[in-house]
Amino acid sequence: MNKHILMVEDFPVMQRFYKDALERAGYRLSIAGNGEEALAMVGSTDYDIILLDLLLPKLNGIEFLERYRDRPAGTKVIVLTDFSDAGRMERARELGISDYLIKSEYPPSELVKKLDELDKPKSSENPSKSK
Repeated sequence: MNKHILMVEDFPVMQRFYKDALERAGYRLSIAGNGEEALAMVGSTDYDIILLDLLLPKLNGIEFLERYRDRPAGTKVIVLTDFSDAGRMERARELGISDYLIKSEYPPSELVKKLDELDKPKSSENPSKSK
């Protein structure tokens, strides 16, 4: 696997909470502690997945998304936040995120499962048509 993830999270406890599980599952993990740091990191490195909190110092998650519009085509941005309000969710979707996850619903083991599913083919494909 060895996909490279950028986790944009300002709380060290949350960083460690997810770090071990993601690395054990075979992901390479880089961490940015604020939105400005994340913006600098994506300017010099391509990531397969960005896990983005919304409430961040210096540059919040929505502002990061507004500035990071020219990301590589294969980069998936997944919001991983405590906020479930419709306005933020809709704005993040307008800015091209792949998914919007609530932290309390995605402890590390569930997040790993979700990330592993990103590369699986859609089950709606009809296998009888693929000859």
